[in-house]
Formats: sequence, structure tokens, C-alpha cells
Amino acid sequence: MLFTKAQGKAVMDLATAETVGTVATCAVAPSPARIAGLRLKTRGRGHHTLEWKDVQSFGPDAVAVEEAGHIRDEKNIDPSEQAHAAHDPLGKAVLTETGLSKGAVIDIEFDEQSGRITHLLTAEERIPGDNLLGVGSYAVVVTAPQ
Repeated sequence: MLFTKAQGKAVMDLATAETVGTVATCAVAPSPARIAGLRLKTRGRGHHTLEWKDVQSFGPDAVAVEEAGHIRDEKNIDPSEQAHAAHDPLGKAVLTETGLSKGAVIDIEFDEQSGRITHLLTAEERIPGDNLLGVGSYAVVVTAPQ
């Protein structure tokens, strides 16, 4: 699935059957490349994150969470945690470990059951998820082509 297709999906609390937010963007982690958290638009002020481990299911119409208590306020997430907003790759520059620019991330292809990233997409290419080395506040770093 392309992450842009997931944006705007409702996030449902299974305990109350209520919508607690919508998917806005994500945070990713390397080794193996995977979605670490979903950043949500919620009612009220601030930003919130649902860690991937707390996603009950990722269906065609909604994302289910066992209970809304698993959703964390982003100001309570340390920058060293993989689900932190700094690890959101969308729109960031892609650089190889040798400093070669590969454009910017425009989308992420991922498995909605496991959260595994299969490809990072730029305007010019599909970079295999296994090439992801890290995501920082400025750029996404991938392995250099052999």
C-alpha cells in the first residue's frame, strides 16, 4: 500500500467504536525498515502518535486501536524514540551514505499488515526499503548503489 492512500483514514477505538483521529503521516525506523508510528490528526490541540505495535489492524477503510489510551501526545515522545516526529520521512531529502542526493521522499510503499517498508519513492526512483539506514530531522539516509 502507498502511504498517501493511508492518509486521512479514520483511526477507530475498538473499546468505544468511536473515531479518535485520522492518519496524517508516519515515523519510520530502519533495520528492518518499518513504520514505527502513525502520526494522527485528533480533536483538540497538539499532535498525537500511535505506535505501530499498538495498531490492532490496518483495514481498507480504517485503522483499529484496542483503546484510545495507546495514543500518545507527541510532546511526551523523546526524540530518541523511533515513533518521534523527527523520523517522518515524507518530503525529506534522500541522501546516500556517500552524500549523493536521490531527490525527496514523496511516498512510502509498505505492507499494511506488518508495517514493513518495501520501497521509498522519490520522483525519480523506487528505493528498496532494505536500503534505509536512518531518518533524521533533515534527511533520509540510504545505502549507496553498488
